[in-house]
Amino acid sequence: MRNARAALAITLGLSALTLPSSRARAEPAAPSHGSAPSSATSVAAAEIPFEKFKLGNGLTVILHSDRSLPLVAVNVWYHVGPANEPAHRSGFAHLFEHLMFEGSKHVGREFDRILESIGATNSNGTTSWDRTNYFETAPSENLETLLWLESDRMGFMIDTLTQQRLDVQRDVVKNERRQSYENAPYGPSTLAMLNALFPEGHPYNGAVIGSMQDLSAASMADVTEFFRQYYAPSNATLCIAGDLDVAQAKALIERYFGTLPDRQRPIAKAVPYAPLAKAERLVVKEAVTLEQVSFGYRSPPAYSADDPALDVAMAILGGGKATRLYQRLVVQTKLAADVSASLESNQLASIASLSATVATGKSTIAVERELDAVLAGLIKNGPSAAELARAKRRILVGTLASLELLNGPGGESGRAGLLQRFDQYMGDPGYLPKWLVRVEQVQAKDVQRALQASLRPDARVVVITEAAPAAKEQDK
Repeated sequence: MRNARAALAITLGLSALTLPSSRARAEPAAPSHGSAPSSATSVAAAEIPFEKFKLGNGLTVILHSDRSLPLVAVNVWYHVGPANEPAHRSGFAHLFEHLMFEGSKHVGREFDRILESIGATNSNGTTSWDRTNYFETAPSENLETLLWLESDRMGFMIDTLTQQRLDVQRDVVKNERRQSYENAPYGPSTLAMLNALFPEGHPYNGAVIGSMQDLSAASMADVTEFFRQYYAPSNATLCIAGDLDVAQAKALIERYFGTLPDRQRPIAKAVPYAPLAKAERLVVKEAVTLEQVSFGYRSPPAYSADDPALDVAMAILGGGKATRLYQRLVVQTKLAADVSASLESNQLASIASLSATVATGKSTIAVERELDAVLAGLIKNGPSAAELARAKRRILVGTLASLELLNGPGGESGRAGLLQRFDQYMGDPGYLPKWLVRVEQVQAKDVQRALQASLRPDARVVVITEAAPAAKEQDK
């Protein structure tokens, strides 16, 4: 959804720092689950049958047929994000997310109108550090229309782009940045955290949305070259899930995508993972009434050895009223108004973060001390059996709820999104059951080891958000 605030989430180790670009019209929400299934049941239910193949021009295709409902989901991933952007061109991937809704040679500027006319839902696009995606769900008789729309903007979006349209969308993105960061509570603190975690020279520097300076400097020539390089069949994966006849779907894919020109897939930047070399401490003054303390860490890349243990650890620390941070800082000491713990798993480096909003009349010093104490206690003594089971259950139940959708929010969940995500990061669309087994196998000692290795005081960024004097006076 355009102008929506990005959020972090831990479930499944999914990267949820996405910047959505189109109005979301959601599929029916997945029903809640009252009781937790067994591990064996969860893994079996997470099997998503699929077929994967490539067209002659390099387009990767993933098909999942489920004829139970007359709906079909289309989900296209372009393997381009901030990790691929040239120096001083931050925000290009997210800018293109907006430009791809501006129209294309044969469709014109009718994307939204056509989608609405065929009853499409959950039509959106998002950008994360490693990819940009576009997705929609519609009654299955409209699959051909969806493929026509997506193929036309893949092959012919740049043909209709004008300087005026570029300027309009550049201004839209700048305004989104203002609304999401500069003028949003704790937004400047978020930018300070990201810039410290990924300083200049790192491919993730500049945040997903990019800097104002780089957006202003984007020329038509820059934009055209970026499209030619990254928006090609060889750098994209098309996933179709739902009520489809596989043979018919293949024929339609060949018709609409097979004729698009082949271009060599760009070589991804190879940046070895490394934690922060030293600790950094920042104080950011904002017009907020409640101050905040945040810890940020670089952690190992998505689905590496310690990733499942860190997922479980974050679920133990935050994400519910029974978790350690909430019980200690909100219930027992009453130092914080709310707390959070999250893991955003990405290709080059993941982001682990802890945060607490300081309660009225309490000090940031006391909150920081308690955050450190809770983390140190978990590293020293490990989680209890009940905490470990509850954290795993939360991840497993969240998975099953996601599988009830064809396209989930953000295009990374739901069956199509999960097939895409695991293909992007593991090269195996069917990796989900293996991931759940890895989560289920996490032991208390794994949580301790992963936290000790990745959430170190000497390799983190601490951001203290202090209330500016004007905000304090207004609060009185």
